[in-house]
Amino acid sequence: MQIRIARILNKLLVIFAGLALILFAGIFFVTNRYPDYRFYYIAAFVIITITLTVVFKWLENRWDKAVILKMAREGKIALMNIRGGKRLFPLRDTGLVNYWIYEIEGDLYNGEHEKLEKVFHEKMNRDTGEIPQGSVYVTYDEIKPSQIFIIPNAVIGNLPNLIPIVASYEKDKKIAVKYLDVFYRQGMVLRTIREAMTEYKLKGQAGGQPQKRTGERA
Repeated sequence: MQIRIARILNKLLVIFAGLALILFAGIFFVTNRYPDYRFYYIAAFVIITITLTVVFKWLENRWDKAVILKMAREGKIALMNIRGGKRLFPLRDTGLVNYWIYEIEGDLYNGEHEKLEKVFHEKMNRDTGEIPQGSVYVTYDEIKPSQIFIIPNAVIGNLPNLIPIVASYEKDKKIAVKYLDVFYRQGMVLRTIREAMTEYKLKGQAGGQPQKRTGERA
């Protein structure tokens, strides 16, 4: 899904940039042919350009997060035991933030706790190396089976409607649940609980506070 989003955003960027250039070129045409309307045209050009920029930046920064939150609120989640993953290609947004697109594979357990082998793509933090094995929650809708995103733990913990769904997975003896620490920091970050605890201890010894993660409450 992340690759599809990246492709759509690239097409939109080209379309928006082309439209802005056409409108900019129109300034000279209006100035020569209709000088009395020059001010209004330039004002319209500025407003349209700003609007397109704001819309694109919102889509670039919030599209996947909005889908994740919407699906989580609707209870469209599933447990996935990640087996591993590999880097596919780097990605950079218009804010010059670098990411890696990873191909991740694992066993997804749907609402009936049936095991499905799945491969999907995720936008990971640029410092991501090896993908750890472990359990995460992902968005999942059988009507749109390819719309899979990893859900940060903070989102799961802040939605009471997900409590019975999570409890059902944890009570199922047929499913080996070994949670990973999952959060968003300029791309998704996956690490083992041991790695997370080691960081907290080191920051505690240094007298600092752990960095607040995106989506977590203070």
